[in-house]
Amino acid sequence: MKVNFHGNTCFSINDKDFSVVTDPHSKASGLKANVVTVSSKENDSHNVDAVEGEKKVFNWPGEYEISGVHFQGIATFHNPKESKEQKENTVFTISLNGVHLCHLGGLGTSLTAEQTEEIGDVDILFLPVGGKNTIDAKKAKEVIEQIEPRIIIPMAYCDDDHNCDVSALQPFLSEMGTKDIEPLDEFILKRSELPDDTSKIVVLNKK
Repeated sequence: MKVNFHGNTCFSINDKDFSVVTDPHSKASGLKANVVTVSSKENDSHNVDAVEGEKKVFNWPGEYEISGVHFQGIATFHNPKESKEQKENTVFTISLNGVHLCHLGGLGTSLTAEQTEEIGDVDILFLPVGGKNTIDAKKAKEVIEQIEPRIIIPMAYCDDDHNCDVSALQPFLSEMGTKDIEPLDEFILKRSELPDDTSKIVVLNKK
């Protein structure tokens, strides 16, 4: 399985002949997928026309299956509970060849016990950390403690040219007591290499 980061909450996940793109934004281009997931229409994360191929688009809570790959959309909120108007966000879990992934999209709150149970065991967690309309570094740590994933890939933080009205990555790494992580251009995963009892943070360069 190969994972590439394309900025904000957009990733491409490829395993053999199956590919998924999450939250394609306005600057995403040249991506191909069998499935596109869209967590929210409240931000720049639903540019599905940028993704090539005869793709299925999942943008709502529910259970979906295509080519033996199981998707579950779980209803959450895009902004903090104290906001005047609650905006919808869909968390997606993906079961792909024995690897359980969870993309939190633009999650803006901690998870309820029911939501955590629906998410289940997670091998790879795609986690917003930048704050503003999503969880910030401190809240992200709380969500990690709720889910207990094996691998954490942060997203929705300020990078060179996208999303710079939110925090950078470093506050999250500091909150986690981690530093000096060498970013990868691409994350290649073999299920046999998943950590057994610890959570590993993987930082990806934007492609």
